[in-house]
Amino acid sequence: MKSLSAFILRHRTVSALVDTPVAWVLMALVAGGIAYAVSMIHEMVGLGIAVGLIGITITLICLFNTRLGFYIVTVIGFFMFYIKRMIPVDIPMGVVCDALLAVTFIGIYYRKTVLKEKLWKYSGNIITVMYGIYFCFLLIELFNPAMYSVDGWLFTVRKFLNFIMIYFVGLHIFSTRKDIVDYIKFWIILSALAGLYGCFQQWHGLLGFELNWVMADPIRYKLYFQGGDMRKFSFLSDPTAFGILMAHGVVFTLIIFLNTESKKYRRALFFAIIFMALGMAYSGTRTAYFMIPAALAIYVLMTITNKRTLFFAVGFLMFFCVLVFGPFYGNGTVNRIRSTFEMSDDESLNVRDENRAKIQPYIWKHPLGGGVATSGVQGLEYNPGHPLAGFPPDSGYLRTAIETGWLGLALTCSLYFTILYTGVRNYYRSKSKEFKIIYLGIVASIYAYIVANYAQVAIGQMPGGLFFYSALAIIVNLRGIEEASAKTNSDIIKTNAI
Repeated sequence: MKSLSAFILRHRTVSALVDTPVAWVLMALVAGGIAYAVSMIHEMVGLGIAVGLIGITITLICLFNTRLGFYIVTVIGFFMFYIKRMIPVDIPMGVVCDALLAVTFIGIYYRKTVLKEKLWKYSGNIITVMYGIYFCFLLIELFNPAMYSVDGWLFTVRKFLNFIMIYFVGLHIFSTRKDIVDYIKFWIILSALAGLYGCFQQWHGLLGFELNWVMADPIRYKLYFQGGDMRKFSFLSDPTAFGILMAHGVVFTLIIFLNTESKKYRRALFFAIIFMALGMAYSGTRTAYFMIPAALAIYVLMTITNKRTLFFAVGFLMFFCVLVFGPFYGNGTVNRIRSTFEMSDDESLNVRDENRAKIQPYIWKHPLGGGVATSGVQGLEYNPGHPLAGFPPDSGYLRTAIETGWLGLALTCSLYFTILYTGVRNYYRSKSKEFKIIYLGIVASIYAYIVANYAQVAIGQMPGGLFFYSALAIIVNLRGIEEASAKTNSDIIKTNAI
């Protein structure tokens, strides 16, 4: 009661101080000073002050309200590339997102310290242990003699820590069933909006600033404009990231749709699936097209005894056959989807196979690889002159193999196996129908990402990385929530019996 009285008294005092003539005069002087600075210096001063005030407010929210802060980080992750294309000023939105994520993570430590909770309460599980081992492996990579620069290693570690912070924030904010369900709904809404905007780009055409951004780089224009049509990218960084995100969204939402009895939710989920599926199709991303049957295959295997699953499997197979072999020859989108599953020679695929064959001897000779951030564009930036600099990885696994060696590839595959094993095991151990549905959606979606990582660097792109690492936290926490609920029910039964 004393603390409550002190809290009320403190806030009454602050309110009384603000509502005084002196405070009003000070605020008027500050406003007048800002107006004078804008008129005498530059109009951007006012914009800078407004952005600064908004930034300070958001930072404080992330620090003291970690759940709301994580939602803000998720929204920024979805729209940061769209904002960069819209505003001519080069704003480092990626750095802003990383900084807010770090502040949110620090807020967890603050909250745990104030509330006297254990900081590592939700961390005693095999997934956390595997990521700890992987982090130790990255520390060993610092001493890789084949790596030319430490700057690339620092960049890689920073990105890895960002993903781990997403995971740990998720562990601490997804503490109840409601927290998990609310975030899943929020994620589906954002994914559906991204799919809807991709449809808008297809049906209406790109807006002026989007078209200017595409045409500003001849290489980008060549990659985006294929088959007489522009590949759509919605709010995201590029068509590939958009397509992969939509494919994951279709899988996750479809599984929830198939297992939900509420007509109200099924109607909303149906429209979300349609927009995401169309957005995926318009992205022109072949990897995304393959993700759908791969993820649904594991879903069918996990629920093969369910009659609804069997009917869905037959229906999807018929739809797939009609799409691939049906008489639709004039549609560029359909033709691109078909090309994903055709066995004919593909020039880009042949080039990738040749690159993999050429680089295999290097992988076997370097158990630790050539060092992180040494291949592709990052290699040219951080390790110029390196044998791998400029080499196109074109695959998450190939990139892991050439940069961290076959040891790093084995560790990465073990990590992904552990994640899938944990999700599948928890699914079969769960007795809650609702939790089983969530497990199914997450396992199938994560498997889709793992499959896509063979053809693209799919795992870790924003905003997909937010879902991937949040999903790991949900897998871990769902089991604990169910066990706690079962224990509580058991205690209630014993109490009533007594």
